[in-house]
Amino acid sequence: MFEQAVQMSEAFRQSAHQMQGSLHMALKGCPECRTTQMIASPVLGTCEDCGSSLVVLPAE
Repeated sequence: MFEQAVQMSEAFRQSAHQMQGSLHMALKGCPECRTTQMIASPVLGTCEDCGSSLVVLPAE
């Protein structure tokens, strides 16, 4: 959990000069095993449980 917070902070810091408007939180998830987590880096990566590619989840 702490590592995700650090990654999110670093991603925010690196892109702060490009940001305009509001920052909206987003989730990524695995379509195979339905795990979800907050996007904390520019790369979505793969699911740690099953190895599938993660996708951005639509805002509800």
